[in-house]
Amino acid sequence: MRLRELLIICVSVLLIAGISPRDGWGQANFEITTEEPTYTFGESLSFRAVVKSFEDLDEVVVIIQPGEEEDLQVYPVSLDSSGKLSVDIDLRNSPLPGFTNIRYWFQVTSSDDEIIQSPVYTFFYADNRNQWETLTGEQISVYWYAGDLAFGEESLNVAQAAAREVEELLDVFIPETVEVYIYDDAGVMQVAVPGSGQYWIAGHADPVDGAILVTLPPGPDQRLEMERQIPHEMMHVALNYTDSNAYSNLPVWFNEGLASLAELYTNPEYKELLENAFENGELIPMSDLCASFPGDAQQALLAYAQSASFTEYLYENYGKSGVHKMMAAYASGFSCEQGIAEALEANIQSLEEGWQSSTFAGVTFWIALREMLPWLLLLLVLLAVPLVMVGVIIKKRPVRRDYE
Repeated sequence: MRLRELLIICVSVLLIAGISPRDGWGQANFEITTEEPTYTFGESLSFRAVVKSFEDLDEVVVIIQPGEEEDLQVYPVSLDSSGKLSVDIDLRNSPLPGFTNIRYWFQVTSSDDEIIQSPVYTFFYADNRNQWETLTGEQISVYWYAGDLAFGEESLNVAQAAAREVEELLDVFIPETVEVYIYDDAGVMQVAVPGSGQYWIAGHADPVDGAILVTLPPGPDQRLEMERQIPHEMMHVALNYTDSNAYSNLPVWFNEGLASLAELYTNPEYKELLENAFENGELIPMSDLCASFPGDAQQALLAYAQSASFTEYLYENYGKSGVHKMMAAYASGFSCEQGIAEALEANIQSLEEGWQSSTFAGVTFWIALREMLPWLLLLLVLLAVPLVMVGVIIKKRPVRRDYE
């Protein structure tokens, strides 16, 4: 473990400094022939290679870098008497993100403590548990394994409509290549998104690689979910592609709220969920949603609903230019609340009050009416008593008769 930690630190320092360990592979003492890595998605990953003239090798490791992540994974490599290198990694304990370019290289420590690094290799870690069908449009490709060709065409049409909606909504742009992977089960999809800690998620976007993962179970709501999930994730990709500095610093509520703005079909649960939370005094302060969403599924759903409604309120009141000012502020490194002050000359608390007054005006009326109801009933009783007494008196009063 100490060797592994030391190697991670050494390699990280060298990479940050722009210095690579000496590339000795291909020289007389350290010639290597590698094989293509093999894997079972979400379960295991194996590396194999053969090294020539290995007598002077003391330690060999393989170093893995998933995508653009800065964290490196280091694993000891077995070296047998014939010079064969091998390592088998349990991906259930050390998961990798799906549909990602994985960079890896071998590193050896010679008997005289010299660190020598191989060339960097790359392989694409795709989900190979299913047989994927594919259709490709102008910029977008869709992949699916459950459904016929008509389903694929429908998905591609929605994805292209989502791209147009995203570009028109905020003048942001999608990259030249976007790949949409469609699952029919959330649990199966979540294997491709390790480390999220959110067992309830149904969609995911990898903005750097332009990969979108969505879950569309068969059923009557499939098309509606398609029109909700694909545009949502498409906005995440576009925001990062347009300005990665802004995207990396966006408050979570703003990021998710902008993605919700792009949805061609809004989650029907949001309205009732928001009204109930407001009525019961259970809304989450927006400032609490700057850095993260709750881990609880129901609270997370409320956070998404609030983010969608609050961001829509900002868009309606400050327009596209206001949103771009906020993005520019966050790209400059301003914090969640500082970005609002810089871009909109307001604070999040006052904006939140305005949002609640505007959004829940009808709910406020009915709450007030309900609170006044006991007093209204009492007033009716108080008014009814004299009215009844007057009625009784009039009834008992003799009827005057006139005779001629």
